[in-house]
Amino acid sequence: MGTILAMNLRTTFPRIGLLALASGLIGCSNDPYFEFPVQSIVPTSLRKQEPNSEITPQAIVEILSATDLPVAFFSVPDRGSQALMIRIEQNGPYETFANPERQSVTMRHGMITGTRGLSGDLMSTEEEALLALVRERRAGQVTYIQRYLTPESVTKVVTYRCGVEPDATVDIAIGLVQDTATEMVAACESADGPPFVDYYKVSGSGEILASRQWLGENLGYVAMQMLQR
Repeated sequence: MGTILAMNLRTTFPRIGLLALASGLIGCSNDPYFEFPVQSIVPTSLRKQEPNSEITPQAIVEILSATDLPVAFFSVPDRGSQALMIRIEQNGPYETFANPERQSVTMRHGMITGTRGLSGDLMSTEEEALLALVRERRAGQVTYIQRYLTPESVTKVVTYRCGVEPDATVDIAIGLVQDTATEMVAACESADGPPFVDYYKVSGSGEILASRQWLGENLGYVAMQMLQR
């Protein structure tokens, strides 16, 4: 992993201000009077934006000014797509973030464990061993399992073996998040899926503040940055 470990996580994040993600969260309420929680939080100017419209710095300021809830920025580089999402639910250590288009991402201490409405979704993971090493900023070898939805609507299960190592210590100043973090690198291989390398910026308290994470062959890599905790 020597050459791979030399890569800098900062180079994996595109500049904020490109495209917003498109529509349709699978499995949401069909009640015509149901108000998706994000609708009452996101400023009207952002709710009226067209799909694939630009996320401007002004839009980021507006959303951070409109709520005290955690806000995260997500990017899917292979699709040229980006979105701002607000936390709408917390179940123990799991936090679900969503946007007005009813797409959602679930994270555990900042590690993505599931998506909905993104097409080819990551359905679930068995992330305990990997997350433990990442949060404790320790090197080691662990098993990591992903279950994701194929374009044929079949759930595919892939078991990976991952080597985890700490890298540089960096200062983070993203949105309203300011902290010092350790860059963690996880290089994973499987006989049933393509190899990948995940990057995580982990605070001293063990929270992942930014990452680039592989979510399966259909979604590819997804980058995450916390803008407000």
